[in-house]
Amino acid sequence: MIQLSICLPTRNRQSYCIETIRALAATKGTDFEVIVGDNSDDGSVLADFFARELQDPRFRLIGPEAAVLPMVGNWERLAGAARGRWVSVIGDDDYIDPRLVLMLKYYERLYPEVEAVGWSRMHFNWPDNRPEPALSVVPVTHDTYVAVKSLLQDRLYRWSEGNRRPSAGFGAYHGAIRRSLMERIKRKFGGRYFEHPTVDFESSCKVILEARMLVHCQRPFSVLGACAASNSAGARRRETTTERAKAFLAESAGTVDMNDPVFPFPLNGAGVSNCAVIASTTSWFCRTYGIDLTGFPENFARAAMDECNVTTVEEEYELKKSYFERGFEAWEGGKWRAFFKPAPFWGNRSVNEMSGVLKDQLYIREDATPSQTPAEFYRFGENAILPVDIVASGARVFAR
Repeated sequence: MIQLSICLPTRNRQSYCIETIRALAATKGTDFEVIVGDNSDDGSVLADFFARELQDPRFRLIGPEAAVLPMVGNWERLAGAARGRWVSVIGDDDYIDPRLVLMLKYYERLYPEVEAVGWSRMHFNWPDNRPEPALSVVPVTHDTYVAVKSLLQDRLYRWSEGNRRPSAGFGAYHGAIRRSLMERIKRKFGGRYFEHPTVDFESSCKVILEARMLVHCQRPFSVLGACAASNSAGARRRETTTERAKAFLAESAGTVDMNDPVFPFPLNGAGVSNCAVIASTTSWFCRTYGIDLTGFPENFARAAMDECNVTTVEEEYELKKSYFERGFEAWEGGKWRAFFKPAPFWGNRSVNEMSGVLKDQLYIREDATPSQTPAEFYRFGENAILPVDIVASGARVFAR
């Protein structure tokens, strides 16, 4: 029986996708499958790779359609093709450990009602995405928590923490959703698994609303990779951000409009950041499905201030500050403008380069590890955390 379907959507990043596929194929076991949704302009690259090198029945390739799909459409067809008891989605420059199946089985025995499982993630920049020294991240704890849904909903829908991005923690992206919940979401939300172009946070909104029980493991089971062609890498350069935003909007035509007139913080505005994009997504979801937004405007103002405060270059700070000011002036006639009071910029500065442990996270200089891919970094990071089989056994300690 297939326990886990790993969905791997990709577009024009074939070389990274191939490295991810190779890493997944190296894992033994027949209780997982990998479905690759190729949305590239040239479908021959991955098709040839599958034909020549990947004679593995655990892997399936869904090739490009006649026209380029929006990202949400590529995710949708992958979810529909998944046959596993659990479904997870990762990016083509990421990595996930298929041995996650052990944890899913363990949690199902321990918590029969569990429908969503989340975990901590490692963070890794590919070698081609290191314009300046930075740190890779390995979470080093392994405890399990049953989430309180009301707290999660406050954090995600109403941004109660006031941070530049809400700590959702659950969703199909770098999370595992039970197939029965996926089908229930499809029935309830317009006959689709996914609707909004910001697919990862839209998935979190639906999962946190609908899941009967959500369980989180502090041990990391996946790596958020960022290659030179990724959106996170593009966010480091304003020109690249603008170009990719235009392409994203064009490819998302016909889906939910990212330039929401009700929440006037547009994707194509100078100074836009992930903070505004995520808030636009959660605002759309709550308004569309009648979820209470009391406190959201004030909390989003705090989040916008946090976004400005962590900006390390003065020019970028001024752009973000102006972007948020324009949005708050236009939003409900300026009703919430007075809540946006960012602190003055406090100096150009670089990212901290010191390695070490802080708050259950191990920070490692990128040039200190030999890792060339997220999978290699995952194996490197496993030297600092409990083995999968020990965590899945429920043991609190282990001995070598």
